Amino acid sequence: MNKKLFVVSGALFFAACASNKDVIKIGTIGPLTGDGQSYGQDNLNAIRLRIDEINDAGGVNGKKIELVSEDAKCNGSDATSAAQKLVNIDKVAAILGGVCSSETLAAASVTEPAKMILLSAISTAPAVTDAGDYVFRASPSDANKGRELSKYFEREGYKKIGIITENTDFCQGLRTTVKNTMGSGASLAFDELVDQGTKDYRSLLTRLKDTDFDVIFINGQTDATNVEMVKQARELGIKQPFAGSDTSDSATMGQLAPEAVEGMRVINTSNKLGEGGADSFAAKFRAKYGEPKANLSYATLGYDSAGVLAEALKQVPTLDGAALRDALYNMNYAGAAGTISFDKNGDVVGIGYALKEFRDGKIVEIEDIEISLQ
Repeated sequence: MNKKLFVVSGALFFAACASNKDVIKIGTIGPLTGDGQSYGQDNLNAIRLRIDEINDAGGVNGKKIELVSEDAKCNGSDATSAAQKLVNIDKVAAILGGVCSSETLAAASVTEPAKMILLSAISTAPAVTDAGDYVFRASPSDANKGRELSKYFEREGYKKIGIITENTDFCQGLRTTVKNTMGSGASLAFDELVDQGTKDYRSLLTRLKDTDFDVIFINGQTDATNVEMVKQARELGIKQPFAGSDTSDSATMGQLAPEAVEGMRVINTSNKLGEGGADSFAAKFRAKYGEPKANLSYATLGYDSAGVLAEALKQVPTLDGAALRDALYNMNYAGAAGTISFDKNGDVVGIGYALKEFRDGKIVEIEDIEISLQ
């Protein structure tokens, strides 16, 4: 009886080994619960869509891709644990993520020593540029976005700038860039930092109301944070215009507080990325998952990140980390968002921004912004 059990167990073991040789494990890291789940789920759904297409077409060099997804809750601690599990236990070949910049920066401390690719679709903090030689991203650095926000303030004649910043890597990076690139004659009339997860901003906003300022930059980590800031500001009678970036570019904000966000302007990657006909990424995404919870560009860049990684895997059958890195540095990928390549720091080349405005609870794009390096 024991011999039979041994034989059966051995057969299962070798079957499992054979199965493992037929798959490539890819990890994902992002916020699947908590305040950041809207864009985390959009990103993961898009990755799943692209991986399903690749697997249905035969996989990568005859091997199917298996996703192992971890919830990092938009914080560094959970991202570190997720990366350690993916690297040391799941033995993935590469990781798509994080989504929040804090996730990516923390995960890089695990993946970089392991010489494992960490490819983020939408982590935009400037610090990601220097996170490591194996770290790449498909969305432009906030070193660019902060500069474009400053140009927008100058163009609109806003001289007295207010900023309310949540204390995270992403928000701090954007705050610093805006401060360092403000135009001649502009100054910070109000510059306050709040703890991550703060829900009541009334005392802070009361002080803001007593300040002489032209525009307030709502610089929170998530749309849930930003919508509370703008709602409470309007409730207190603050009339000045709002400006925002990535995390204010969310359909959820228009749904939860259409009157409060009316007229608010944001700069982010274009929601037109991925649009374009019945067979477009946008059409396929909506057919399977409905409207994006945040915005289409997050999903589109997640979809393309999965495609970029799969293309690199095709070129490197051995799955060697250094070879995958080199393949990504030499990548010129025609994706749903356009042609994607990376500079010497792993930052994306070829993706720009758009200026957008909330009108009747909907986000409307006003103009395209080509990234300028000065």
